Amino acid sequence: MAGIRITEELASKVIMSGDYYLKNHPGGISAVVRYWSGCFDGLQYYPIYKIGGKPVKAWWYITSYVRMALKMAFDRKVSIMHLHTAADGSFWRNADLVRLGRFFGKKIILHIHASRFKDFYNEASPENKEKITGTLKSVEKIIVLSQSWKEWFESIGIRKESLTILHNITPEPTYIPSAKVDDGKIHFLFLGEIGQRKGVFDIIRAIAQHKDEAEGKIELRIGGNRNEEKLISAIKENGLEETVIFEGWVSGEKKLRLLNWADVYILPSFNEGLPISILEAMSYGHPVISTPVGGIPEVVDGNGILVTPGNADEIWAAMSRYIDNPSAISQEGSISHRNVRPYLPDSVMEQLRQIYLDIMEVKR
Repeated sequence: MAGIRITEELASKVIMSGDYYLKNHPGGISAVVRYWSGCFDGLQYYPIYKIGGKPVKAWWYITSYVRMALKMAFDRKVSIMHLHTAADGSFWRNADLVRLGRFFGKKIILHIHASRFKDFYNEASPENKEKITGTLKSVEKIIVLSQSWKEWFESIGIRKESLTILHNITPEPTYIPSAKVDDGKIHFLFLGEIGQRKGVFDIIRAIAQHKDEAEGKIELRIGGNRNEEKLISAIKENGLEETVIFEGWVSGEKKLRLLNWADVYILPSFNEGLPISILEAMSYGHPVISTPVGGIPEVVDGNGILVTPGNADEIWAAMSRYIDNPSAISQEGSISHRNVRPYLPDSVMEQLRQIYLDIMEVKR
């Protein structure tokens, strides 16, 4: 629990929506709200999206839409609508909620988590581009995850004054000494969706191309969901069963034990906002191998290596650096500890509290 909290008095003025976050529902928005829920004294949250078939998705959206409308109609304390959004369908659902909030005269915060918002915007028709920017310009505050995202939104005509950076949140680390293993290997960890976007198959390719050099010197553990069979097949086809271990979807104590076990975190994504998994790994003092996309270069600065997305040679060169120079792990790990401080709960909750207080002062 954070020392700095969103008090009951302030929380009563805010209704929030986004993805379902209970029962370890996957996704960046879910992870953020899951952490936030422990820092609010009375979080008023309405999940508008849950993974499932069309009837499930429609049920969660419609029921939350109606409940939010009733809340705003009858609870005069509510003055702020805080909407967590990604791109694509997530954005269009939230555009409807922006109109709903406008109807009831509420101050609106649009909190953008999308790793592919640039693609979403650039691929849109001219008509949809206007709708996107119209929605963005109609809210009091847009929260983005990094300076690079703030600059990009300014480049498409969004007022600088409406944009603010709020760091993703990561909890304080939980140390489990028994999870550390001294087996003479460098332990690499990947946590995330199993697919091309996160670069996990590029890691497999990099290790497979240097199988003899990797064997007995490294161990990679992978935690994630989707495309599990494809990943298992890739591991077997390349004969990497002794080097690469697939853990399935991990959460709770199993996830904590993996974060304690790891030496180096690796996430060579093609696009990102600012991954919570990187921040979590940094809080445990791990160097990071990742890519210069989204807000990642703002946190991986002196505490890891950034490689070109999809470049297996660069991925292996980065991994080899820690194999050949293990002392770099602790040296860069201490920088990770320093760089992650602004993303720990007290710092983030103080920033969020100030955003709420400031927006209540905004005159239309």
